[in-house]
Amino acid sequence: MFYSKRHEDILRILRERGNATVHYLAKELFVSEPTIRRDLDMLERDGKIRRTFGGAVLSELLNREVPLSLREREGRGAKAVIAEKASELLRDGQVIFLDASSTVSYLVEYIAAHKDMTVITNSPKTSLALAEKKIRSFCTGGLLLENSIAFVGNRAEDFVRHFNADIFYFSCRGVAEDGQLTDSSTEESELRKVMMRHAKKKIFLCTSDKIRKSYMYNLCRAWEADGIYCDDDESAKKLTDLKQ
Repeated sequence: MFYSKRHEDILRILRERGNATVHYLAKELFVSEPTIRRDLDMLERDGKIRRTFGGAVLSELLNREVPLSLREREGRGAKAVIAEKASELLRDGQVIFLDASSTVSYLVEYIAAHKDMTVITNSPKTSLALAEKKIRSFCTGGLLLENSIAFVGNRAEDFVRHFNADIFYFSCRGVAEDGQLTDSSTEESELRKVMMRHAKKKIFLCTSDKIRKSYMYNLCRAWEADGIYCDDDESAKKLTDLKQ
């Protein structure tokens, strides 16, 4: 295989998977790991990929934020399944943090089934949905990100610090092979970290298509979450393995 063809195959694999390790690429393309490392060095110099610990990710994925309107249409069935499973933790009288992810928004109807609930979120869309269900809620305010329709920044973070929550439900863009939860938005990642520090339990919701995908900004490790919920048993096992 000529190196130019191999480069095309490496880029194809990264588009399909989001990220890949040197070991995986070498096995898939039937070449040595030193050869793959040299290929990745050349692709990084060309600006096509970014090297990560033990592997690589496509440069085009690092800063790209998918608009909320698109994310809301993706995987609706899977997100509904995850929300139903995660709702088993809800109890009357709780204080809940919700991030602005589309997956987490599916919890609103389950929160509405409980009494005396208080929700703090940085999502104006989720806040409106909570109001429609007559749920007591606070929306952080702050800088509004156009793509994700999420409030972020110092004002949002300061607002969150006024509360202590029983549960923080959150999601992110991808879970790397080493168990690192990653995202394309540094602002949302920083706000999630503040919510984590002010919540008794941190519950990660993840659709199966996010597993073994990596983006620029690190949020936390899978094992730092107190619970992980996904849409099928196979994905749950993968995440459990990463968490160990």
